[in-house]
Amino acid sequence: MTTDNPAPRRTRRAEPITKRTAKNGTASYEFRADLGLKPDGSRDRRRFTYPTLREARAEYRRITTEVAAGVHVARAKVTVGEHIEAWLRGRRDVRPVTLEGYRYALKPAVDRLGGLPLQQLTKAHVDDLVTWRLTEGRTTGPVLTEAGSAILDYVTRHPEGVTYSAVVEAHGTTAGKHLDRLRAAGHVTRPKRGLYVAAQSTSQPPQRRRGVSARTVTTMLVQLSAALDDAVEQGLLTRNVARLVDRPQVDPVEMKVWTVDQAETFRRHVRDHRLYACWLLTVQGLRRSEVMGLTWSAIDFEAGTVSIDQGRVAIGSRSEIGAPKSRRSRRTLQVPSGVLASLRTLRATQARERLALGSGYPETDLVAVHEDGSEIRPEWYSDEFARLAASAGVPVIRLHDVRHTAATRLHDEGLSVLVISAWLGHDPATDLRVYGHVYDDALKSAGATLFGDADGTDG
Repeated sequence: MTTDNPAPRRTRRAEPITKRTAKNGTASYEFRADLGLKPDGSRDRRRFTYPTLREARAEYRRITTEVAAGVHVARAKVTVGEHIEAWLRGRRDVRPVTLEGYRYALKPAVDRLGGLPLQQLTKAHVDDLVTWRLTEGRTTGPVLTEAGSAILDYVTRHPEGVTYSAVVEAHGTTAGKHLDRLRAAGHVTRPKRGLYVAAQSTSQPPQRRRGVSARTVTTMLVQLSAALDDAVEQGLLTRNVARLVDRPQVDPVEMKVWTVDQAETFRRHVRDHRLYACWLLTVQGLRRSEVMGLTWSAIDFEAGTVSIDQGRVAIGSRSEIGAPKSRRSRRTLQVPSGVLASLRTLRATQARERLALGSGYPETDLVAVHEDGSEIRPEWYSDEFARLAASAGVPVIRLHDVRHTAATRLHDEGLSVLVISAWLGHDPATDLRVYGHVYDDALKSAGATLFGDADGTDG
């Protein structure tokens, strides 16, 4: 049976796109779409405008499909640099010093990608950043500053050598810093304490670019990933492209320690060094940041104690004073009489230096300062340690490995984990993890004590 009235054909639902014509005759096409809910719970309905009907239709279908799938990300004009800065401002869960470390680690990303719209950031951008950091991300052989060049010229004009005080008198109280940098760069030598002589070749080495370590690049990627994770959680990105980037292989750092004889050789070698007290504190197991941040007011000479209540760390081209590394790092140590005597000597030396410079000496309570009262850079302290270790004829280990040396010696003396951890200022679990090998023989002895020569069979 047939019918003369077939069912009407279904027509496609018209898309809600409206044509607008401006007074100058220019046409545009717009539509509104619900994108979900705003942070306050109200409906997030937005208007989109495009120059052609074709583009408006394509975008309407894309946006509504993504909204339905829960993957739509609204267009935002925020740049990579702006988002990173906002993320850093919101990190209230870390110490100020740690936050500055994050900022320094992310500086290359901000410098090279900061102006890029966040939503245009791709894996290729981050890959290129990593390659650049690994191959040419650091400039070496910096050009001397005007003040540094003037001091080098002054020393060069005195081939017989010039004293530290003469350089300070001629070039001001900051001359000490420049002398240290000139010495570290090989432009100036110090044949004996307080006397400086220009090196045979004082020409400045050419600038060259080289890469930074894989560990440094990995630190940057970790912080960049954390910042982009935040962007994903805010709905600014659909995915974190930094997590798609392969991280460079970081070789594990081998812990090296001195023997008792080597530690004693180093101690004797630095006995006449101006910072002998600081080197003793380092050999006693204090962190570099703790020695650099130690103040005279934290030393009780009558009680024979040194209180660790702050640290000073390097952040880029400056140093920052902050709270100790952890809650356990805040501690008061009863130090040996020899350490107290060396601290008294250093305090007297600083008093003479302050008197000699008069008003040019800065107001500071820090123990670790140069002859002119300026703060000692943490990197300089590590470099000076390496120079002293080499001249003492002992293995040039990392400065932090001297702390491991102290910990190992304490373990060898049979002190308990709790005592050693309290002295070093870290968690006992850390002590067990790092120095667990020290306990192997002790555990074997414990088993022998409990079971004797039993062979596991019933008698």
